[in-house]
Amino acid sequence: SSVLIVFLLLFKSVSAQDDVGYSRQNALTRAIKKVVPAIVGINVVTIQEYTYGNALFNDEFFNQFFPKQKYYDKVKALGSGFIISEDGYILTNDHVVDNALEIIVTLTDGSKYPAQIVGLDRTTDIALLKIKPDRKLTALKFGDSDDLLIGEWAIALGNPFGLFDINNQPTVTVGVISATKRDFGLVEGQHVYQNMIQTDAAINGGNSGGPLVNALGEV
Repeated sequence: SSVLIVFLLLFKSVSAQDDVGYSRQNALTRAIKKVVPAIVGINVVTIQEYTYGNALFNDEFFNQFFPKQKYYDKVKALGSGFIISEDGYILTNDHVVDNALEIIVTLTDGSKYPAQIVGLDRTTDIALLKIKPDRKLTALKFGDSDDLLIGEWAIALGNPFGLFDINNQPTVTVGVISATKRDFGLVEGQHVYQNMIQTDAAINGGNSGGPLVNALGEV
């Protein structure tokens, strides 16, 4: 009987471990697993405009004769994006690729592709890119933002701090939908941020262009 008791205890322990392992898999982990292959890192070389003036003549009268000068320099920048078609169309933010001389897209398998800008919408801060992959890619599907529920899960994926370049994997943060229909008006020059989705999922420098998805993995 003592052997039977030991066997039952061991069986119960193994079953408990299986239950714990199963409980770790949930809607969020399944959605993330489905979405991750469609996230890309974006490296950009842009042209930045700088101005400088004569410090000895910091006066409007003298500035007529000694105007400020402009010069341009190459600047490296990074951001995130996500694949929306199997043949290589990618969405990101306009400000990620604005004034780009070169755009390199990195996939989660480590492969890198030059990207071309197909279209820009500076008002809504959206850019559409195209790469020419040698295989079919995983693409994300769009959900209906009108069906969002305040408090439902929100998953943000992207390339904060350029970490994607280290191991070709995006960073995942999780929060909830904090509010919808947020209006901020005209912000940062030409961009207009209206009817926005607010989330408490952590966003850091480099996340720009990455998707916010629901528990079904829909953008």
